[in-house]
Amino acid sequence: MADACIFCGGVPVSREHLWPDWLRREAEIHEPFEFRIEQETDGVETRDVTFTAVPFAQTVRAVCARCNGGWMSIVEGNARPILHELIYGRGASLDPAKKRKLATWAFLKACVFDETHPQAPVVPAAHRERLHLYKKPPATGVAVWLGTYEAQEVGHYAHQGLRVGPPGQRAPTGATIYIVTITVGMLIVQVAGSLLEFPSFDDLPLPAELHVEKIWPASEGIVVFAQDHVMSHETLIGFTTMLYNVMRKLTGRGPPAR
Repeated sequence: MADACIFCGGVPVSREHLWPDWLRREAEIHEPFEFRIEQETDGVETRDVTFTAVPFAQTVRAVCARCNGGWMSIVEGNARPILHELIYGRGASLDPAKKRKLATWAFLKACVFDETHPQAPVVPAAHRERLHLYKKPPATGVAVWLGTYEAQEVGHYAHQGLRVGPPGQRAPTGATIYIVTITVGMLIVQVAGSLLEFPSFDDLPLPAELHVEKIWPASEGIVVFAQDHVMSHETLIGFTTMLYNVMRKLTGRGPPAR
């Protein structure tokens, strides 16, 4: 639980729903489901919690009312019409503006979800500050991909972090490379970020059979995200593990993912 807003430092902090209000209303699911949150740093599990709750009703106390009801609400509103199509697997044509709106929402969710386990966060304060300042993800050091999921779980969240510093220096106390996975309905959101100058996320060798679309940094032109190739839950976990292991090998640090 944060003592001050994770974005602006303001107080007091209020409870923020991890999922948007419109999604909770539209889902109309009132029966509780089993959820699981898994978090790792340097390949070591820091949290593995299973609990029962009504979907999309979870809250976290991490932001102030001014941020929650202001720019964060605008980010949610901008992404809503695009998300409405993607969570049902209907696909969408994404121009640069839509890519930016979706990527900003995805990065915001990564920051807020990170506060479900504030003892071992992975999204660095410097990246949260840039989101608050510019209302979009950092222009460098962050990548966002979209994929399509079989929706085996109502909502899924996981994060992994690597504590990697410059060669010859002691490893930092906090994560400098992070991978955040969020699913909602049929949509996969994969966020990766780094405080290091290397490696470049543009160079990651992602298998074509994953059928993921990179939306950040937002390229010019329109991307047709058809969502006609669906990942199984096992493939999704393999995708996340692959990202972690590629980053580990490129930096030469950290144990392989389990």
